[in-house]
Amino acid sequence: MSPTRSLLALTLFTGSLAFAWTQDGTATVTFDAKGPAGFKIHGTSEKAAVADDGKNLKVNVKLEDIDTDNGLRNKHMLEDTHAKDFPVVTLTVPTASLKETGAQEATGTFELNGQKKDVKFSYTSQCQGSVCEIEGSAPLNLGDFGIKIRSYLGVTVKPDITVGAKFKVKK
Repeated sequence: MSPTRSLLALTLFTGSLAFAWTQDGTATVTFDAKGPAGFKIHGTSEKAAVADDGKNLKVNVKLEDIDTDNGLRNKHMLEDTHAKDFPVVTLTVPTASLKETGAQEATGTFELNGQKKDVKFSYTSQCQGSVCEIEGSAPLNLGDFGIKIRSYLGVTVKPDITVGAKFKVKK
């Protein structure tokens, strides 16, 4: 069971921006990984932080806040992702590339394990007044971020995972 999958799956998001947005409520990030014979790992955190610096929308989550419902798997995930050295996973998206309504695709920079890579993601956003609800996801390959896939008790999780995020922002 490669907690490596657990990569937080880090952290996806979406948004729109003509002006500064602030987080409204809880932001949730997830990751889903698969292994042999239908084995699945789901990790989640409701402690993600969404921020707008005027140019970029950023979704951050501490790896230690991601839970896979298995303490040993969580420990392996933190070890495999070098969380002591790189405790936060971040998705950064230029706000000018985001749309306020509908289903969209965009590209952002995903940072994990001290490595950055541009990733394409899909998202939907629905706005009512000054509040927008955003949900997005992206496929990632852990090997692209220098993460070695662990085998545990003969089970090796695949390096391809899906990360997602869901949150609200307000103007």
